[in-house]
Amino acid sequence: MEQEDKDKKTKVTRESLRKASRIFRYLKPHKTIFSIGMVLLLMSSFVSLVVPRLLGQIAGIGLDKGETGESMQLGDLNIDFSSLGTVLVVLLLIFIFQGAIAFFRVYTFAIVTERMMLALRKDTYRHLIRMPMQFFNEMRVGDLNSRISSDITTIQETFTTTIAEFIRQIIIIVFGVAFLFFFSTKLTLFMLATIPVIVIAAVVFGKFIRKLSKETQDRISESNVIVQETLTGINAVKAFANESYEALRYGKSAELVLKYGMKSAIWRGLFSTFIIIFLFGAVSFIIWQGALLLQSGELSSSLFISFLLYTAMIGGSFGGLAAQYASVQRGIGAIEKVMDLLESERENIDLETKAETLNLKGNISFENVSFHYASRSDITVLQNLSFEVQAGQQVALVGPSGAGKSTVVSMLLRFYEPISGKVLIDGKEYRDFELNSLRSEMALVPQDVILFGGSIAENIAYGKPGASDEEIREAARQANALQFIEEFPDKMETIVGERGIQLSGGQRQRIAIARAVLRNPRILILDEATSSLDSESERLVQDALENLMRGRTSIVIAHRLSTIRKSDLILVLEKGKLRESGTHQELINKEDGLYRHLSELQFELNV
Repeated sequence: MEQEDKDKKTKVTRESLRKASRIFRYLKPHKTIFSIGMVLLLMSSFVSLVVPRLLGQIAGIGLDKGETGESMQLGDLNIDFSSLGTVLVVLLLIFIFQGAIAFFRVYTFAIVTERMMLALRKDTYRHLIRMPMQFFNEMRVGDLNSRISSDITTIQETFTTTIAEFIRQIIIIVFGVAFLFFFSTKLTLFMLATIPVIVIAAVVFGKFIRKLSKETQDRISESNVIVQETLTGINAVKAFANESYEALRYGKSAELVLKYGMKSAIWRGLFSTFIIIFLFGAVSFIIWQGALLLQSGELSSSLFISFLLYTAMIGGSFGGLAAQYASVQRGIGAIEKVMDLLESERENIDLETKAETLNLKGNISFENVSFHYASRSDITVLQNLSFEVQAGQQVALVGPSGAGKSTVVSMLLRFYEPISGKVLIDGKEYRDFELNSLRSEMALVPQDVILFGGSIAENIAYGKPGASDEEIREAARQANALQFIEEFPDKMETIVGERGIQLSGGQRQRIAIARAVLRNPRILILDEATSSLDSESERLVQDALENLMRGRTSIVIAHRLSTIRKSDLILVLEKGKLRESGTHQELINKEDGLYRHLSELQFELNV
């Protein structure tokens, strides 16, 4: 069992790396610039390894009063490293050279990373908006927003700094240890004897710290979701006076953040304590051994000081390596999440090609359509549903709550696909149409209209991007919206606020109708468009809807049966099945009919 768990863990790790490696397709177009950056990184790392030796030389010259040092012949140039001034000049030139390399290295990696992230952000967003409705039903908005923001930011940090620093630390460790062996094999072996203990401790402590850090981040994410849900639904929170409930809910989540944060802090503190005690002990031991070698004449003072500086550099690299490795792991995790999203199945919509004009007549036919949601496969929403709608007809869907009315219109828009059966448009299977072209022939006026945060004109033009001012104004007029728009000081340029909060419900509905008018659809879908309005607003909206429905195939969901009496056909649904169909007069005359029962209930309630 233990071996199976180990194999499973290895498999998961390899799978994570396999998925993460797909990010390199975004690096491929910039491989030349990236290669230059890598060369600069190697140069910077190797040049930095010269500095401790020169600093040790300076100290040795001071201690040994100029008796240590050697000369280097570079063509006709003879550099005397026993001269303090010469070493200082060389050191200054190295600092300038290294500073220039560091600038161009950072700039080069920034060019590559920013261009990669631009392409990745675009691809992620373009893929996200083409995901099917079922995907959005199962995912939280906060989690999806995290893919675009925090995950891609983590990937950006990984490619901008983390990978470069990780490689730099490894170079310093490997070549630094090689220099130490050159200075003194005996002292280097003493120094290396301490490394396994530190590495083992880092692995053990790091495992717990990473686990607790992940749990802390998960708790933070959960608390952020609570904040987002609360602020998004602030109207409901205040209407139900649930501020204290939300504060308590967030407080409990924040307490979990504190709990895991403190656990993580304890482990980090223990690790720091261990490192301080063991590291200072190891340094003291190395200095003692070095002093013995100095006394015996096996080691010069300049080499001993250089040895100590290299040891400190290597020790710092070892300490930084653990943090960089953890950052690399976070980067791999973020890449894996984004790649999972990019490789998930999306709707077949071509964003580059303009939707084809289908010139539909508007005939609709459901043939034995059955459906259940993927997350609730045990509950059948539609059962062998069949009906026909002729082009230009106004058809109403009525029935008790949960009868499947909204599912029918969602299926018509191809938000969902039938489990069995067919949906035909003008006698053709609607899956044979290009999805974007099919939806371009339809328009939806929902019950809860959500406007975008721009101007009124921009929201109306959403039905036909690029529409002229005259077209927008005419659409507003036909939707009975022009009068209230003209009353605003900024008229069409009035900002509606987030989700259209600056407008009343009736005004938002008429903006949505104007948007549909501008679209000029063959098939119009009205999802309880007047159910939440007052009488005056309902009259204005209903007049606008009647103008909009004229000459189009219209599918209307209505709870107020008084608004659909003029419909050409009324379909009465119950538990996903078609119970009755006919005109208002035909259905109202049916004794014990469901439509008549619903009508009588509404009459009693109105009385």
